[in-house]
Amino acid sequence: MSPYLFACFIDSLVDKVQASGLGCHVNMACLSILLYADDILLVSPSVSSLQCILRICEAELKWLDMRINPNKSSCVRFGARYSIKCRNIGLLTNDNNCKLIWSDSVRYLGVYLRSARSFACSHSYAKKGMYRVFNAVFGKVGRVASPDVVVQLVKTKCLPMLYYAIEVSPTNKSDVLSLQYVIDM
Repeated sequence: MSPYLFACFIDSLVDKVQASGLGCHVNMACLSILLYADDILLVSPSVSSLQCILRICEAELKWLDMRINPNKSSCVRFGARYSIKCRNIGLLTNDNNCKLIWSDSVRYLGVYLRSARSFACSHSYAKKGMYRVFNAVFGKVGRVASPDVVVQLVKTKCLPMLYYAIEVSPTNKSDVLSLQYVIDM
């Protein structure tokens, strides 16, 4: 019941951001704010627009008796100017040193988005996770179980780690070869 109540509770935040008209729109649909559980992703075509959306979110969250955790929040840039450094975005809290920093990558719902000329994801964390699960599985049953059992365990426990969200993340030829190398090893 908790996720449903939280969704009703936080719905006013989405309404305020959409009513502002700021951020990104595709075919008249507002994509400025994306939510899943308590993870919020703000999407904006410019840093100044992002700052305005962030102010709207801060005001609404304050009204809801909630706040942004700057230790779990950061910003990432995509586009032609992705490599240009920006000032960190200050939050409207009592602490003047409370800022959202710009990062080379951010994690959203288990997918690592990395700063680049166009929208890009980092697959290195998925590969590390797959190796970690493989080592755990193989360390427990590798010498005892038959090869068929080990292969089946790798298929059911390891490959999902590697392929998590791959269908929605952009991949280029080098990404595909890199992921294929993990499997072919």
